[in-house]
Amino acid sequence: MIGSEIIHFKRVDSTSNYIATLLKESKIVNGLVILADEQTDGRGQRGAKWQSTPGENLLFSFFIEYGDLLIFEQQTITHATSLAISNCLTHFQIASSIKWPNDIVIGNKKIAGILIENQFQGNKIKSSIIGIGLNVLQQDFPIINTTSISNETGTSVSLKDVLNRMIFELNQTFSLIQLHSYKTLSEKYTQKLWLLNEIADYETTEGIRFRGIIKGTNETGKLIIYREDNKKTVDFDLKEIRFIARNVE
Repeated sequence: MIGSEIIHFKRVDSTSNYIATLLKESKIVNGLVILADEQTDGRGQRGAKWQSTPGENLLFSFFIEYGDLLIFEQQTITHATSLAISNCLTHFQIASSIKWPNDIVIGNKKIAGILIENQFQGNKIKSSIIGIGLNVLQQDFPIINTTSISNETGTSVSLKDVLNRMIFELNQTFSLIQLHSYKTLSEKYTQKLWLLNEIADYETTEGIRFRGIIKGTNETGKLIIYREDNKKTVDFDLKEIRFIARNVE
């Protein structure tokens, strides 16, 4: 069970790094949560740094083991984590979307990010270290298009209350992995996708710009976009596509 043990630090380099060290030393239990008021070397997707004012946001990582989750099913981990955060925000009266693959946004403003690091054994995923950064009380950000629970609701909420709700939602969604309810997770994830069925402009890694419509994700987690230029549906991996702008016509 996620949250079976919670260790809280005032300051740590990275909550995910701390778990990785415990795992290497075989000093870890399934469901362990490492929580920090401040990370001196917080990490985001694709090597980005996660910036956060100390003591104002929810910064934690957790360790989870699986039974028989196959490598080609690893997108279900992204689905479960993203949905848990979105469901947590719903509890606090905030409607959110999932910007593929796993940024949580309000409109076009980012409120949370996820970093997933899997450990493999043969053709299976043995376990994951999953880091989550959720903006809660911070109101001013150095990066534009960033928001927080406080900014969205106009009120202050308890970090402890948000953590408790997050752990509850994580246990709910990850139980679907244990039940092999991958299709249910995928459908719920797709319903929350940012720009789903909306026309927007994109650019490929080759510099080709096109107008397209997000239709969902495939069985391996790639983004499915209908391209208006060639009237075809194409699957894109993480580094193969970037969003340019919403279509305002």
